[in-house]
Amino acid sequence: MAHTEIDWPATLRATDSVEQAAAVRELRDVLQTGLRVALNGRSDVSEAHLEDFTQEGVVRILARLDQFQGRSKFTTWAQAIALNVAFTELRRKRWQDVSLDALMADGERMTEPGMIADNALGADEDRMRLVAVLRQAIENDLTPKQRAAIMGELREMPFDQIVELLGTSRSAAYKMLHDARRALKQRLHEAGITGADIQNAFSL
Repeated sequence: MAHTEIDWPATLRATDSVEQAAAVRELRDVLQTGLRVALNGRSDVSEAHLEDFTQEGVVRILARLDQFQGRSKFTTWAQAIALNVAFTELRRKRWQDVSLDALMADGERMTEPGMIADNALGADEDRMRLVAVLRQAIENDLTPKQRAAIMGELREMPFDQIVELLGTSRSAAYKMLHDARRALKQRLHEAGITGADIQNAFSL
C-alpha cells in the first residue's frame, strides 16, 4: 500500500501488533528518506545520526498521535517533528563542550562593541541610540546568569542545555529569562524608547 493511502493514525494505533509494526516500519522509511534529503551535504550528519534521528522521531510521533489534527498530511506533520529532533540534537552537539564559565564570560562581553556593534541595527541615529541603551541595560540591569542565559538563546543553544549549564530547573530558567527581558524593556521605556521605536529600529 502506498504511503499516501495509509490511514496513519488509525494504523499506528492498531490493536493488531503485526499491522502496527508494519506501519511503524513504513513510518521509519518515510522519516529517514525525508531526513536524508533535508540534511544532505552536512558534514556533521552520518548514517548513524540519521538512524538516531529517525528512531527518536518515531518515538515522539507515537507519543503525540493525539495532537495530529489533520490540517496537513500526516507525513508532513511527522517529518516536521523528525526535523525538529534532528536540528535540536545538532544544536546540542554543537554546544556540548561549552562550559558555564565560557558562557558567562561571553555574557559579560555582550556590552563590548565586538559583540554588539554600534551600527548593528543600522547607521541612523535612532538605531544606534537603541543599541547604546541596550548595552547599558545589559551591563547594569542583568545578573551574570541572566546575561549567560540570553547569550545561550542568541546562539540558538537548546533550552534544556541552558538549564543544565545554569544548574537550575526549567521553571527557574524561564523566570530568569522573563525577568531579564522585563528589565531590558523597562530600561528602554525609561529611556523614552517606545514599542514603535523598537519596531522601527528592527523593521518589524
